[in-house]
Amino acid sequence: MSVTINHEARLYVIPCGRGFTCLGFDVANRRASAVAAWLGRPDLTGEAEPGTPEHFAAYQACMDAGRAHYAATGARCNAELLPVLSGLEGWRVEVTEPDGGRRRFIVGKSTGWMPCHLEIARRDSTGGPAAYVPEGARVRGLYRADGRGRP
Repeated sequence: MSVTINHEARLYVIPCGRGFTCLGFDVANRRASAVAAWLGRPDLTGEAEPGTPEHFAAYQACMDAGRAHYAATGARCNAELLPVLSGLEGWRVEVTEPDGGRRRFIVGKSTGWMPCHLEIARRDSTGGPAAYVPEGARVRGLYRADGRGRP
């Protein structure tokens, strides 16, 4: 099976195991640009229009180059880490969203060559989704998840 393109939803639909996963055109474009910049290789992104097979191929080439660079050097691309959460790994935080909604989670960090911050529900959780902090939200460190210290 090959990647299909859903122009209406602006998604690449990618076969994955017995199902599918999706990647937004804008997310692919942002990630590819970040990896190309990290590698000092702006030529990797190409000129293809988002939502085309050529754009998805350029995205894949950037990700392959990033993985290869990590394999050769051990250097990790931190482009997916949220600056507002950097330094709060292992802390329980409270995020107050612009609409006043609040959520609390422990800030985790994924492994691999391009880590991202994770929203860990509880100390005994084994993982969680990628962290999301919307524009204009406030983040307040509450305490270390292991109970030591304050931010």
